[in-house]
Amino acid sequence: MQFHSEHWAALLVFWATVLLSMLALHYDFVKDGKKIGRYIFSLFYFAIGIVAAALFGFFLTAQPFELINLLAMGVFIAGPMFLMMAQAAARKNELNKTANTLLAMALLVVAISIDTFVIEPHWLEVTRVKLSSSKITKAIKIAVLSDLQTDQIGEYEKEAVARVMQEKPDLILLPGDYIQCLTWPEQVKWQGELTKLLKDTKFSAPLGVYAVQGNVEVDGWPSIFKGLPITAMPDSKTINTGELAITGLSFVDSFNQSVKVAATKPYHIVMGHGPDFALAKPDADLLVAGHTHGGQVQLPIFGPPITLCQVPRHWAQGTKEQEAVETKPGTTLILSRGVGMERCYAPRMRFLCRPQLIFIELSPN
Repeated sequence: MQFHSEHWAALLVFWATVLLSMLALHYDFVKDGKKIGRYIFSLFYFAIGIVAAALFGFFLTAQPFELINLLAMGVFIAGPMFLMMAQAAARKNELNKTANTLLAMALLVVAISIDTFVIEPHWLEVTRVKLSSSKITKAIKIAVLSDLQTDQIGEYEKEAVARVMQEKPDLILLPGDYIQCLTWPEQVKWQGELTKLLKDTKFSAPLGVYAVQGNVEVDGWPSIFKGLPITAMPDSKTINTGELAITGLSFVDSFNQSVKVAATKPYHIVMGHGPDFALAKPDADLLVAGHTHGGQVQLPIFGPPITLCQVPRHWAQGTKEQEAVETKPGTTLILSRGVGMERCYAPRMRFLCRPQLIFIELSPN
């Protein structure tokens, strides 16, 4: 759980390749910068250079998230640098319209980067979903706090936990991914800080708090909840609370598209970290999952390019206000975009994909 020397070598190779590409294109502008077509082709060549540089770096680490990290650097750091260099060359050659277009492109990339890396990652959204069932006799509020996935406990994390408690939910579900650090000492430290935060906020609910394992959990992860009124479920099991039956899936079972879940008479909630278990169409009323982070980046119309799961893209992008998915008649899937982000080798970014707390208002028919 640490950055190896290969990571720094990847960064060095990437930036050396990018800077050499920019120098070559600068020379090209000086030599033949009076033709508008030169600038169009240069954008194409620069894009190829960024992809090639990212691949060179990726080969050194064999970490998929490193590839995404390098590509993000190429777009959001090297991109504006190149565009400003190109617009200066166009301005010098009195191609004012071309220069203005390149400047506008550079400013647009900068604006998107501010949103992606500064604003959205901590712009927490609260999503409310209303459901009803004849199996319950009184209203129940369920909070879903998924993928806290942090390497520190700061004001943002404290705000997210406090917001859950302010809602006074009857039931709290934690679909995994709590602390993700680079080194073991950091992991131990911040797991302890998370435990302290949960104790300080008296993190609890009348019908219980239930937690399952995510991707980033280490051996002994249930110790995060030691001394707290939180039920950690490292293995698949079902707990009956009266009007509710809550099945927590193991990490492996949550990605099992053929997982078997026994039916229950009470209103049945099945929670797993990965959403793939929903494809098994378990005999349950409510399915709850996390893992995808909504893709962290979503493109207009298309949605998330990467979901790291097998469910349809429109499921993986996360539950929207009052737009929960029915996997089959009578079964609703709630999939959270999560509170945190992928750490370690991944870029800490969100675009058109705000972090999310979900509150389910379950009422009797």
